[in-house]
Amino acid sequence: MQYIPFVFKNTDNLIKEYPVNTLLAKVIEFNHYDSDFIHHVLNDKLIYHDFSLFEDADITLDRISEAIENNEKICIYGDYDCDGIMATTILVQTFKELGVEVGYHIPNRFNDGYGLNVDRVKQLYDKGYTLIITVDNGINAIEAIDLANALGIDVIVTDHHALKDNLPDACSIIHTALSYDYPFKEICGAFVAYKLSAALLNHHDKYLYALAAIATLSDVMPLCDENRSIVKRALVFMNQQKYQSLELLTGSDKAYSVQLLNFTVIPKINSVGRLPELCNPNIMVKYFLKDCDASLRMQIVSKCNEVNNKRKSMTSSALTHIPFNQGEMVYYGSSELHRGLLGLIAGRMTSNTKKPSFIMYHDTSLKQYIGSCRSVKGYSIKDLFNTHASLFVQCGGHDLAGGYTINESNYELLKETIENDIKDLSFVEEEYAIELNEEDLTISNIESLSLLSPYGNGNKEPLFLLKDVKIVSKQSLSDDKHLKMHCQLNQVEFDALIFNYKDKLMNNDALLNAVGQLNINYYRNMKTINFIVQDML
Repeated sequence: MQYIPFVFKNTDNLIKEYPVNTLLAKVIEFNHYDSDFIHHVLNDKLIYHDFSLFEDADITLDRISEAIENNEKICIYGDYDCDGIMATTILVQTFKELGVEVGYHIPNRFNDGYGLNVDRVKQLYDKGYTLIITVDNGINAIEAIDLANALGIDVIVTDHHALKDNLPDACSIIHTALSYDYPFKEICGAFVAYKLSAALLNHHDKYLYALAAIATLSDVMPLCDENRSIVKRALVFMNQQKYQSLELLTGSDKAYSVQLLNFTVIPKINSVGRLPELCNPNIMVKYFLKDCDASLRMQIVSKCNEVNNKRKSMTSSALTHIPFNQGEMVYYGSSELHRGLLGLIAGRMTSNTKKPSFIMYHDTSLKQYIGSCRSVKGYSIKDLFNTHASLFVQCGGHDLAGGYTINESNYELLKETIENDIKDLSFVEEEYAIELNEEDLTISNIESLSLLSPYGNGNKEPLFLLKDVKIVSKQSLSDDKHLKMHCQLNQVEFDALIFNYKDKLMNNDALLNAVGQLNINYYRNMKTINFIVQDML
């Protein structure tokens, strides 16, 4: 990784225009925040766009009211990832609070596949359902919805996935891309479901709001506009309310943060959908409902932890069998891989090698390879799929990630095609960083950065650069696993922490050259500056 000092051109103007310090001004310019974002940040303004802004809002509410009034059987049809599970829970809980018991289904990714399908529509018809509400899926379920219509079942689609050429003939569709008046388009499936929930309940529910926030993070939605608001406000609710369903998943008394949710809570929820043979993902909806029995909730979280540990061990085991040195990419297929872990493995390989990775499960019965891929800046998966569409049975994704299926006969041909595409490309990663000076390093300046949180996709946590900083003293921590250094930049003193420091090369024992993040350490009513080293220069 090459780190390039960011060149500032507008910092002085920002300081004059807004009540910001030098460090905050640098981060604002670094992240290219517009005036609306700056205004919302500085005024801590909550953004929430109402359900009424959706194109089919009235039709949807009328059809649901009719179904409730006529005691129709309603099914919430979700998805097997965290977003789909949370979206399903939100609407099932909403109907409970309206005094209506509804059915629900989280599909098995291997038996059902993604989204509403023909077989499930037939089953729902046989069980007497007359209204299906999809969450986090449905926008491309044309065949299934045509069958539902033929059988006299109305389908309300609530979704956020990309539109294709044709839309399903649904009773109504709740989707930001089809709603001209809805000002922010990039919200997750559970947030769409929450909008419907709030409209049905005619009030906001803190717990359901928190579930939608978790889904916003799990689907890596851009943390700007109302996405940033929901995550920021929901973290407050989680820390205040200490919801039992979340407390058990964290397994600790740590304060809720984006990091805690991303690395502890969300992977456990997703693991159940990845390994459905170990635990039916429908049980996670029951787990998150408010009236879940305490003993049952304990049983479910125990099973969830077990499945997550299995997921981690299977992923680690798979990584040891995949060769790293395959030229400019990683290309590997095997019948021994688990289909539910392909994306995780591909992501880990790309993270480790800084190369595009194509990881496939070999289905010998179908004579196909089912794959997941991750790429790096400079090579577009989307372009690969578009340019060489004839190689794929099916494919979809964006520039840096995708999924696909190929026939056995195209396994080597796809490899040769990718090798030819990338043979003249260079994958040296570059990243800009904010070079710090003495004026930036004050406690008040660093504390002001909290105004910009939570960080995530679309609101990147700033990366700071320190050059030739004097190391005054060193102290090993945790049995020599981590290193704490007391440093001095002109007249400013602070601590720098390097976790797993033996994995990072220090070129000079007397000077610190590194990139990382800033925070404030609170200890015995004292505040000190910490620099958390991410990489050494």
